[in-house]
Amino acid sequence: MIYEKSERADGDEFRIRLRTALGIHHLLADREVLEIEGQPSVHCEVYRYAPAAPVLFFLPGLGTYVELYAELLSRLRDQGFNIVAVDPRGHGYSGGERGLFRVGDLVADLGRILDRLQQEFTGPAAIFGYSGGAITALALAERDERVRAVLCGTLLISEIEPDLQHRLGWLWIRNSALFYPRSRVPLNQIVDFESMLDALPAGPLIRRDPRLVFEYPLATLASLFSQRSGILRQKYPFSLGILQGDRDEVLGIDYVRRVIARSKQPIDLILVAGEGHMLPWDRPATMAEYAGVWLKQALGI
Repeated sequence: MIYEKSERADGDEFRIRLRTALGIHHLLADREVLEIEGQPSVHCEVYRYAPAAPVLFFLPGLGTYVELYAELLSRLRDQGFNIVAVDPRGHGYSGGERGLFRVGDLVADLGRILDRLQQEFTGPAAIFGYSGGAITALALAERDERVRAVLCGTLLISEIEPDLQHRLGWLWIRNSALFYPRSRVPLNQIVDFESMLDALPAGPLIRRDPRLVFEYPLATLASLFSQRSGILRQKYPFSLGILQGDRDEVLGIDYVRRVIARSKQPIDLILVAGEGHMLPWDRPATMAEYAGVWLKQALGI
């Protein structure tokens, strides 16, 4: 486990322009970079609050990596949490083949990170998974009793397809992955990722970022879209919440309410009025405030 200060040997002109456009350059001086050695290595970014404060893991959405969420992460730290943001293997600064992971492997990586962080942080553990990251966040909590609260920035359940088009698409992905696991599919065929980026002020620069993943191996997508959710069958000791805009373009309110109705696990729904899927960049302060309030209640602090 190796800590280093935030300024990496990654200060090329494009990276500086991107950080400036996102307004995060000054925030990155406050993070620590943690590299978990292994095959592959896993990159984490740590925003410290206090040794006894709760530890909040953060998992980014598909295609992205945690540096892009620096404003949200910094504001979550200011809510009273030690933030440990993780680039999944194959993403951002983590090692591995670009875009390739299986949910079970990510859960194992997170458990390994949690083992090590318990040596220096004594507060309770929670996890916040945004968009596609919520699938792994929930899977970790279902398997690791140390996680006491899970917050999802939308939550996709593979057993509950949003519509017939998703059902047919997921079936094709699962079957195709059996024969061509490393064949790649543009992310835009799954979600209109590029259009959502274009709506952000820094979107045109983000779209040129070589660290983004715009194509995914079928093996990765099959793992995500076949992940079984224990909450549909039983109740767990952790608290579970879904935080999203009430105008989310990816998973709307009707879908969320279907998930809540099917779940054996109680789920708190936290809606942000008038907002869509890109809350971490459109309204990072609002998202951090809503998240902080719910997490403190869920952890009893």
